Amino acid sequence: MFSQLVNLAPLALLGSAVMAAPSGPPAQLEARKAQVCYATETPARLCYSPPQGDPQDVLLDDVKFIASYLRSYGAQTRAGRLFNMAAVDAPECGEWLLYSQGTAAAFAKHIDNNVNSSVMFADIATTIDGGPNANSTAQAAALLGCGTDGGSLGVLVNATHPTYKGSTFPAGYVTSGIIIKIVASGA
Repeated sequence: MFSQLVNLAPLALLGSAVMAAPSGPPAQLEARKAQVCYATETPARLCYSPPQGDPQDVLLDDVKFIASYLRSYGAQTRAGRLFNMAAVDAPECGEWLLYSQGTAAAFAKHIDNNVNSSVMFADIATTIDGGPNANSTAQAAALLGCGTDGGSLGVLVNATHPTYKGSTFPAGYVTSGIIIKIVASGA
């Protein structure tokens, strides 16, 4: 009896997932689908300050920690670790959590459904904090310059880095199409 229950449990879970899906003609499905691509989400920096955004109230130390962590994670391989977002894996402006610390969370959002994108974790970190040992000008141009409000910015790619020209860079991928977002973690 127990073994039959164990074998049926995955089917029951699958069945409930199917039951939860919206039903009706395609027009109704389209109306129910949440819009996740926004005209305001471009590679240009957007701070979530009024009137164009809702301040996120993140602590700058948490944002700096996230950048430091991502930079360290990326440096664990000699060539530098890549972050990839294929269009098929991130449809309709898919958004993936990169890391969360305290009050802040960093997300990568794929904003171009026509390309497969790949960037170095070091470049994601630089997008957040302006770079290792960044001066005040570089910090102000990065997401750190949005202060406690958080914001979004296209990845600041170091196009001269050999990884982007090397054999480890995925064929057919580009370095554009990803923005980084700093938002409240909810903690």
